[in-house]
Amino acid sequence: MNLIENHWQIPVTDGKIDEQLDTMKAAGLDFSPAFLRLCINRGLDSVDKILEATNPEPQLYHDPFLFYQMERAIERLHQAIAAGELILIYGDYDADGITSTLILIEALEELGANFTYYLPNRLIDGYGPNIERYQHFIEEGVRVILTCDNGVAGFEAIEYAQSQGVDVIVSDHHELQETLPSAYAIIHPRHPEGHYPFGELSGAGVALKLAHALLGELPINSIELAAIGTVADLVSLTDENRTIVKSGLKLMSETLRIGLEKMLVEESVDLRKINADTIGFVVGPRLNAVGRLGDPTPALELLKTIDDIEADHLLQKVNEQNKKRQAIVNDITQQVMEQIEHYATLPPIIIAAAPNWPAGVLGIVASKITERYHRPTIMFEYQQAEQRFRGSGRSIEGINLFDCLTENKTYLAQFGGHSQAAGLTVLENEWENFKTAMLSTMANYQAVFEQPKTLNVDMALPLTIATEEFVKECQLLAPFGMDNPKPVFAFYDVELQQKRVIGNQHQHIKFSIYKDDTSIEGIGFSKANLFSPINLDETFSLIGYLDINEWQGNRQVQIQVLDAKVKGIMIRDFRSSKFNDALLKNRNTVFFYQQPNLKKWLADRVHPSNTMISYDEWLNNQALNLDLSHIALIEAPKNIEQFNRLMLNSNIKLVDLGVYLTESKWLAGMPSRAEFAAVYRWILGQKKGFDISKAIQVLSQQMNLPVTKLKCIFKVFFEVKFVIMKDGLTVPLPVDKTVKVDLVESKAYQLYEQSFKTEELLNYQTIEQIKQYINELRKN
Repeated sequence: MNLIENHWQIPVTDGKIDEQLDTMKAAGLDFSPAFLRLCINRGLDSVDKILEATNPEPQLYHDPFLFYQMERAIERLHQAIAAGELILIYGDYDADGITSTLILIEALEELGANFTYYLPNRLIDGYGPNIERYQHFIEEGVRVILTCDNGVAGFEAIEYAQSQGVDVIVSDHHELQETLPSAYAIIHPRHPEGHYPFGELSGAGVALKLAHALLGELPINSIELAAIGTVADLVSLTDENRTIVKSGLKLMSETLRIGLEKMLVEESVDLRKINADTIGFVVGPRLNAVGRLGDPTPALELLKTIDDIEADHLLQKVNEQNKKRQAIVNDITQQVMEQIEHYATLPPIIIAAAPNWPAGVLGIVASKITERYHRPTIMFEYQQAEQRFRGSGRSIEGINLFDCLTENKTYLAQFGGHSQAAGLTVLENEWENFKTAMLSTMANYQAVFEQPKTLNVDMALPLTIATEEFVKECQLLAPFGMDNPKPVFAFYDVELQQKRVIGNQHQHIKFSIYKDDTSIEGIGFSKANLFSPINLDETFSLIGYLDINEWQGNRQVQIQVLDAKVKGIMIRDFRSSKFNDALLKNRNTVFFYQQPNLKKWLADRVHPSNTMISYDEWLNNQALNLDLSHIALIEAPKNIEQFNRLMLNSNIKLVDLGVYLTESKWLAGMPSRAEFAAVYRWILGQKKGFDISKAIQVLSQQMNLPVTKLKCIFKVFFEVKFVIMKDGLTVPLPVDKTVKVDLVESKAYQLYEQSFKTEELLNYQTIEQIKQYINELRKN
C-alpha cells in the first residue's frame, strides 16, 4: 500500500473575489456563486472568458494557410490531382492516425484524385515512414506521398523518396527533433519557422486543416473524425480543439457513419448524451485495439463503409480484437507486477522485455505500471529475428521522457513521442548499454520519486452545494480532457456512512458520506485499497469529480473519488476470533509480535520485503533503521506503556491491528479478593496436594470462574508462596498470619492487569476510540 500522501493543490484566491463575483453578476452572468468561483479558480476571471468557455457552439477555426508551407503543399497536391499522379496517403495505426487518414481520403475522393492509402502494420512496418514500404509504393507508380500523424521523425525513408523524384508532404503533430527531414513540405502546428496560433492540434486536427485548405472550405462531415482523433490522442482540449471536439460530438450524436453508429448502439451509448468520455472509453480503445495487434485497416473501413452488412462484419472483428487486447494487457501487467514484487528495491526506471509481448499493447501496460509504482516505465517486445527490442514508454510528472531518450539517443535505432510518452527501438547489441544509460539518467530524479504526487483541486465544496443544478453548470465547461480537466472538488471532514467493495477482483468501492444533514453517494474505480483504512463513522476528507448518476429513471449526484485522507494515524481493523491471514499479504511492513516463536512462523509466511521484530527488541534499540510508516500488530504488547512508546513514533502512518488472542484476560475479568479467598479455601482442603491442571478445570466448573482468571490466581499464589510444587503436585504452605500479603501488588497480578488494560483498549474498543486515544497521546 502506497503511504506517500498525495498533495492536494487548491488555488489560493485573494480578497477581491467577491468584487469579481459582483462584477460578473452585474454583467448579466446568470450562474451560481459557486460556479463563478470555480471559473475564477480555473483562470476564467473575466466575463468574456467565462462566456467563451461555456459557449455551447464555439466557432474558433484558425485560417489553415497560417501553417508554414501550407500553400506549397496545397499547390503540389492540386498539381498532382490535375495531372492524375498517383498520391499515397501514408497514415498511422492508432485512432488519431486512422481518423487522419480517413479525413484525407474523403477530401481526395471529393476532388477526384488518383490516390491510394496505407496504414502501417505496427508489427511489420513499425512507426512512421518505412523505407521498404515507400520503395514498394514508388515502384507501383506513386509520385506524391502525403503522411498524416507521422513523418517528422522519418528521415531515412523521406530522403529516399525525395531522391527518387517523389515529393513527400508531411502532416504531423508529434515532437520535433533538432533537425527536420528533407520533405517537400512539412505541415506542423509548431513548425520552427511557422506562426500557427495554436500548436496543440492532433494528427487528425492537422489533417482537417489540410483538407480545409485543399477543398477551400471546412469539410463538415470530417469534424467528427477529427474529434475522435483529438480526444483519443490526449491533446489539449482548449482553443481550436474545443471547437473541433464540441462540434464533432454534436455530429456524432447524429452520425451518418453506420459503422460508428452500430458501435455506439452496441455499447449502449445514449446518443443524446455523447461526450468526450464516449470517445475516450468506447470509440478510441476499439479503434486502437485493431492497430495494436496487427493491420489497422478494418478500423478505418468500419468508419468509412456505407454497407450495412459490411459494417456488422467489421464491427465484430473490431470488438474481437478489443477483447483480445484487454486479455493480453491484463496478462502482461500481471507478469510485470510479479517481477517487480521480487525486486530488492524499486529502480528509478522500470524496463522490462519479453519475446511474447506484442509491441502494440505495451504502451497501455507501461501506463498501468507507471501509475502503480510512480516510476517511468518502458516495455519492450524482443524481436529475435530482427535482433531488436521495440517498445513504448510512459513517464511521471516532473520527468520528460522524450528529453531523457534524446540524451541517450546514441543507443537508439529510432524513437519519437512526447514528454510523457514515447515509442522506441533498441538494437540487441545496444540493449545492455541502453538500460545502463537510462538507469543512470533516471537516478538523477530521485527527488521527484520521493515527492508526493500533486493532485490539482479546483475548489473546496460543502456537500450542500453539490446539487444537480450545480453539476449541470459544471458540465457547461465540457468537453473535458487535457488542459481542460473535469472539475475536481474537495470535501473536508465528512463522515463515512457506508462502504462496500465491488468488482470481480474486489478492486472498486461504493460508499456514502454525510455532513450538514446532507448525504451523497460515491464510487471509486480501483480505489478499494484507498478506503481500507477508513472505518465507518470515521471523519475523513476526499477529492473527486461530481456526476449525475442515472439508474432506473432515478437521478442523483454522485462523487467519483480520486483520493482520500484521514487526519492523524490510519488504522485497519484485522481483529478476529481467528488469526486473520489477510495480514500476511502485506508488503514493506514491520510486524510486531510478543512471543519469540512467532518470528520464524511469520518469516515462513510473509513477503521478504517485510520485517519481523518483537516489542522488547524494538524498545531496547529504537535506533534501528526501520521504516515504520506501515506496521502490523500481530499480538498486543504486554502493557500499555509499550504501546504508548510505539505510537509516539511520528513516522507511523498506518497500523494494521491484528492483536490476535489465544485467551482473553479482558473477557475473563480481573480476579476479585473474594475469588482469591474462595480458591485459597479450596486449596487448604487439599492437604495431600493436587494436579494443578486438573484442579483448574474442576474449579472452573464448580466456581464458575474462567480458566484464564484461575491461571492468574494460581500464579499469584505461587509467587507469594501460598503454594509450591512438590513431587509433581501442588501443595499448600502454612501462612504466617502476622505478615500481611497484598496479592494485588504481586508481579503476576500486575502483569495480568497490564495485559487486561491493553486488551481493553486494543481488542475491545472501536477503531475510532483507539485513534482518539493515540491522537490524545501524541498531543501530550
